[in-house]
Amino acid sequence: MSDSTLNEEEDEIIPEKSRLDQLFDGDHAMTLVDHLDELRARLIRSLFYIAAGFGIACFVTKDVLRFLERPAGDIKFQALSVEEPIVVFCKVAFYIGIVISSPFILYEVCRFVAPGLTKKEKQIITPALIGGPILFVCGVAFAYYFLLPPMMHFFTSFSAGVTVINQRLDFYISLVSSILLYMGLCFQLPIVLFALSFTGLVDSDKLIKYWRYAVFGASVVALVITPDPTAFSMFMVMGALVGLYAITVVMLKLFGR
Repeated sequence: MSDSTLNEEEDEIIPEKSRLDQLFDGDHAMTLVDHLDELRARLIRSLFYIAAGFGIACFVTKDVLRFLERPAGDIKFQALSVEEPIVVFCKVAFYIGIVISSPFILYEVCRFVAPGLTKKEKQIITPALIGGPILFVCGVAFAYYFLLPPMMHFFTSFSAGVTVINQRLDFYISLVSSILLYMGLCFQLPIVLFALSFTGLVDSDKLIKYWRYAVFGASVVALVITPDPTAFSMFMVMGALVGLYAITVVMLKLFGR
């Protein structure tokens, strides 16, 4: 049998790389210095993404600030120092810049760690890259439209007839930003559970078995991230987390996990 025939048979035996492997493949023979150089390059690119996102955010920050002030209703905002409006502006612009640049930063992180992952572990990356930002936006939207309005309504209605609220803008933006961030992170629960299911630590049967602990954990998280003393906001957050837990169980059942 000729050498050309053997080469053709070998080419037929070797399978083509999947699109996922082609996307996250890297040089497995890299030295420590090469890895450090790659890490430095990816960190520099990530800082560039953040700077570019900050620059873009400066054009929309004032509109975002008015959007964040909307749930406060009739509360009047004030600044206690001349530099406070600039500080608040830069803070919000930085948050927006992080949000804009986060998909690119996640891509750099995945490209850096992917060569050291197994094929099964690489399967977790794509759902995390796609589903993570979507779930984060859903969590932020839930907090903005369903959690903040009743919370602010409670504070304003409680003070009615007692005093006029002149809220410091920096404190309000910090409060609202924290709630939006916490809810965005809480909505990552399905991604975390899916990732754990790929490692074999959890499955749908285990999640069903320990549902009482899940409800208790959701109530503790809801108690911590809701600053108002009403139980209504806490039950809303707890209900959202329990709902995400239940949806994850159903999805794992459908995928046979």
